[in-house]
Amino acid sequence: MFTTNKINTTNLAQGALTFVRFKRQSTGANQLNASTQKIVNQLSVLSASRKQPQLLKLCNEDLIKHRTIMNAWKLLQRKKHQKQQHQLDLQYKSIRNAMEDLKETSPALFEMANAKTKLRFTTFPIEMRVPTDYPPTKPWVHAYSPKK
Repeated sequence: MFTTNKINTTNLAQGALTFVRFKRQSTGANQLNASTQKIVNQLSVLSASRKQPQLLKLCNEDLIKHRTIMNAWKLLQRKKHQKQQHQLDLQYKSIRNAMEDLKETSPALFEMANAKTKLRFTTFPIEMRVPTDYPPTKPWVHAYSPKK
């Protein structure tokens, strides 16, 4: 660990570089002014998508282990996604069957259930308290009447 101050310089660089809090700073003529450095930083951020991480240099045995673990992880994620997709498909089929049954039994209720309204909260009043695991800070209001 380098614990030198800005005053101390390295012997190898002969005063060309100083170390401040583990950060290398150039003191030579190649240092950019603030506006140029800002532009360079912005361009480096824009081109960051083209930068790729360094490849791991592994021996053959470690590379085989790495690939095996990555393939197992991908397989696990694929099975998890397929299970979730299957459950969503079953839910969608169940909703579709329920709507078809409602259409056959009561067309009026079916139309009310599928009616498009501009009001977002048509089922429950907006003033209704959201259910939580904790009791309310104020007691139940027995004389509640919705706003008109």
